[in-house]
Amino acid sequence: MKNSHLIQRAAALALAAVMAAMTAGCGAKEQKDGAADGAKESTKQTGTADPGAADVAKGRYVEQSVAYPFEDGTERVLDIIQDQNGELVMFTLVGQEAEGKKKAYRYDGSSWREDTASPVMSLMDSFYLAYSAYGPDGTLYVIYSDKDYKAHLVKFADGQTMQEIPAGIEDAMVLLNGLYVSDDSTVFIPSNDQVIVVGADGTVKKKLPQRSSFSNFCDSHTLTVNSFLTTGDRGFLRYDLKSLAEKEVIPFQTDESDVYGSLARGDGDDFYLANAKGIHHMADQGTMWETIVDGSLNSMSMPSAYVKRLLVGNDNDFYLWYSESEEQKLARYTYDPEMPAIPSKTLTVYGLNLSENQTVKQAASLFQMEHPDVRVELIDGASESGSTLKSDTIRSLNAELLNGNGADVLVLDGLPIESYIEKGVLEDLSDIITPMVNAGELYPNIAESFTGSDGSVYQYPVRVSIPIIYGSGTAVNQMTSIGTLRAWQEANPDKAVFPKTIYENILRQMICLYYPELLGNDAGQLDTEKVRILLETAKLAGDAGGSRVVFDESEDGGRGQVYNTAETRGFTGLSDYGLLTKSTEVSLVELSGMMDVMTPSAIIDKYGYQMKQFNDIYYPKGLLGVTSFGKEKETAREFVEFALSPKVQNGDLNDGFTVNVTASGAWKERASMVSISFSFDGGEALSAEYPDDKKKEEIMGMLDKLRTPISVDDILLEMIVSETKGYFEGKQTAAEAAGQFENKAKLYYAE
Repeated sequence: MKNSHLIQRAAALALAAVMAAMTAGCGAKEQKDGAADGAKESTKQTGTADPGAADVAKGRYVEQSVAYPFEDGTERVLDIIQDQNGELVMFTLVGQEAEGKKKAYRYDGSSWREDTASPVMSLMDSFYLAYSAYGPDGTLYVIYSDKDYKAHLVKFADGQTMQEIPAGIEDAMVLLNGLYVSDDSTVFIPSNDQVIVVGADGTVKKKLPQRSSFSNFCDSHTLTVNSFLTTGDRGFLRYDLKSLAEKEVIPFQTDESDVYGSLARGDGDDFYLANAKGIHHMADQGTMWETIVDGSLNSMSMPSAYVKRLLVGNDNDFYLWYSESEEQKLARYTYDPEMPAIPSKTLTVYGLNLSENQTVKQAASLFQMEHPDVRVELIDGASESGSTLKSDTIRSLNAELLNGNGADVLVLDGLPIESYIEKGVLEDLSDIITPMVNAGELYPNIAESFTGSDGSVYQYPVRVSIPIIYGSGTAVNQMTSIGTLRAWQEANPDKAVFPKTIYENILRQMICLYYPELLGNDAGQLDTEKVRILLETAKLAGDAGGSRVVFDESEDGGRGQVYNTAETRGFTGLSDYGLLTKSTEVSLVELSGMMDVMTPSAIIDKYGYQMKQFNDIYYPKGLLGVTSFGKEKETAREFVEFALSPKVQNGDLNDGFTVNVTASGAWKERASMVSISFSFDGGEALSAEYPDDKKKEEIMGMLDKLRTPISVDDILLEMIVSETKGYFEGKQTAAEAAGQFENKAKLYYAE
């Protein structure tokens, strides 16, 4: 490992610091270290990079994709490691696991070559290669599973046949997550809550405690010259190689999510970490992480990317093996001394809760990679405001917007959109949306919902989720309106349509199902009499299912805590439980991706139910709008168009379905081997698999039928819940609670 990683990075940071000092007196905005902040949730509301001089700081790592030496789909990558000289070695599988042929390749920094002499070729076709590592003398160590899923540790010394090492891991295949060989040929095997240490003589020397892990995405282990590093509850644990005693705990660079990153050795006892924020360095006896590669400017920050392994190259470079949308990829990071250390533009994107908008994050990462001169700064309103109340956060944002400040792009979910349009806060995007609709790129029925009578478009979703209903009896058809639901419930007091939960969830769900029905004559305002009927119906339906204002946590063997959990739209995930345990007549589920289709499909197929869209309504997500006063208007408009393109829309991040017709083909073609088994209260176990072609066609066909978007102002929703609570507590009549809400709402509408 070359020290030039650190020398060049230090030089770039030093130059950036000098430039910042030179421009500070000229009104330049304060800039954070570009390696640490970027397309992420930030505490800054605004900020556009202003170099202030021609000689801007230069030098940063850039990402390059490394193509595999085979066509997509013909081989599957099993492992990518380095030999004793630091050369990349890749093992692949041709065909199915039970009978697939293994192949080996080597990468010299510019091209792959097949290694037909690799000892992995001697592994039986029925043996599945799980982990591999080279020892200091070039001996290859491999963990494989046999046809009975038993794990075996073997080694291939030069010129010798395969030798099995009795490490006692036969029954631990599902728990294993790594293989490492030290300079004295000691083997370290992380396995769930321990690291099995096997001496050069093949005997187990010790088992070192580590953080429990059942995931093969957990690769946060590595060897240095004098220590072995793994994960603990508070950070990375460093064990001394000689004594095998714990030496220290090194705090995580981000948080506990670092256990799903990857560690790699450096020089001596320093090491590197790859996570969603980039590649970071920890010096020997250091206390502070230094960011070497800014993950916000490359693939690492994509929500669809999962780090598998970081490898430190021999030429001042890094390699990252990762999976993205179920594809295995390899990237190389090389230092470019001419690349500006900090992008010249900063595009700010603000949302109330960006953790719920994975597609917006994906768009930010991909946009930056295509626009190296732009940093996309994602601002999360919930964390930025410091307030636990959404109303306070929104009021603070409103004040800033009306003063002509704030972000370039707004993620409008939960915000008072109509008010923003009336006050001229948002730009008309029809010149972007209309051509895409006319070209057949966007669903016309969805576009129609966001196009005004004058052809204007001020907002557009990057995703949509679809509520569906299924079950037995007549209840499925009687839930189309508040009135028909109420009539059915009064006629069937011993039957329930909503599962056991707090009244609040039923109220929230009914608002989000029947919102158009609740609107009065004034645009965007709710009719008080209709709110009264809503409250009475919600309590009637809730009582039938056993709902309460709040449950003791010990309720139903500890399920009370689940019952008490409030969800924004009231979809608690308890509907399927109610249907399978015969405590409800129907199940109402919000589909946000193909994974969400798995359980409903298994239930529907098992019991012969019919899946129906609920009133052809849908929930738009990631509603993007461009502010009229933003400093980067043109870049903001480019970002919106990019977010709606197949480059972003092809991915399924389980935060909603695509709004791009062209991208729907990728959704139908996507395959997955994911499967789950489930049962409730000891009942019959059901198996659910990723949707087959017929089911995918059915689900994607629903997108053409979506007619009514439901987008509820978060302040209004929270207001209904809080101001009508007295009715469910028995302290008010429904009319009194509805009137109290009306008075509060009038003040809000007047703001």
